[in-house]
Amino acid sequence: MGLFSKKKADPQPARKDLIPCDKMILSPPESYGKPTPFPKITKEQNVLYRQVLKHFQDENLKLPLNTNDLNNNSTADSTTSSSIGLKPLGPWEKFWLSRECILRYLRATKWNPTHAIKNLTETLVWRREIGLTYDSNDPNQLTPDKIAVENETGKEFLLGFDNAKRPLFYMKNGRQNTEPSFRQVQQLIFMMEAAVSLTPQGVEKITVLVDFKAYKEPGIITDKAPPISIARACLNVMQNHYPERLAKCVLINIPWFAWAFLKLMYPFLDPATKEKAIFDEPFENHIEPSQLEAMYNGRLDFKYNHDVYWPDMNEKLTNKRNAEFKRFEKFGGLIGLSEFDFKGDHEELLYPVEMDLCT
Repeated sequence: MGLFSKKKADPQPARKDLIPCDKMILSPPESYGKPTPFPKITKEQNVLYRQVLKHFQDENLKLPLNTNDLNNNSTADSTTSSSIGLKPLGPWEKFWLSRECILRYLRATKWNPTHAIKNLTETLVWRREIGLTYDSNDPNQLTPDKIAVENETGKEFLLGFDNAKRPLFYMKNGRQNTEPSFRQVQQLIFMMEAAVSLTPQGVEKITVLVDFKAYKEPGIITDKAPPISIARACLNVMQNHYPERLAKCVLINIPWFAWAFLKLMYPFLDPATKEKAIFDEPFENHIEPSQLEAMYNGRLDFKYNHDVYWPDMNEKLTNKRNAEFKRFEKFGGLIGLSEFDFKGDHEELLYPVEMDLCT
């Protein structure tokens, strides 16, 4: 060896505590405890909740099929059928309008029922437009095959749960494999929908883990920040259509250009989102090792294999949604049924729609 040759580092011993893993984990560990019922609300809040519930329970309610009609048609939420392109709520839309969903929108609007109704209406129409109706007769469905190419390098995936049983949604910008397009926004929507569908009984929120580490591998084309237009569209999706769903967002390995990008995006964040952002803290500070990817000092020996992970994730989530929808129908198929009931496995209805939420 030459005088100035670089000495090779001693190889690290193979870890014996790793857990082989190449698929999505469907449930948190049993050791994390039994499901906890959602907290009660005050009598005043219960009155406001009933106002919103009554609005969407109206059997004559019809909504547009796209946001343009909603924005341009003053009668879009009218209970008359005089406007063209209006459609009643379908079974899956009623399923989406759970007790907890309505409460999330009320909390996000600081318990303003008028604003909550407006925002819920906008999201329902947006879900129709983007293809999240889960209607087999809808040719516009946002299906896995439409955005599969975006995830071939594993830039977004679900793996494990935090200590509060919240699903972990990994985002790895350094594994970008496509040029900027609306399909990237669709990918975020699809994966966000997957993440909230994965929430177990008694859990509403998710934890997002963002790693900006650059990867130099075949198929990866860039390690730069996405265009502002794409980022703003994704941010609008998260803030407007998934309110009260984010527990925290931990960001690590942030390069200089990403810091500059984050500074540009910061003014567009609402105060609640700003409070949930955590910068440059190790993921291991927030996640127990058995639920964390090994490269972040966890124990999950996970390597993303698209041919294995992608079909498995979609099959598991489809089965989970269908099972919950079946329970929703079993308990009456009504707007305002509790997620605690249709995400569980108990036989009797625990939270009837007519039950006051303050009792």
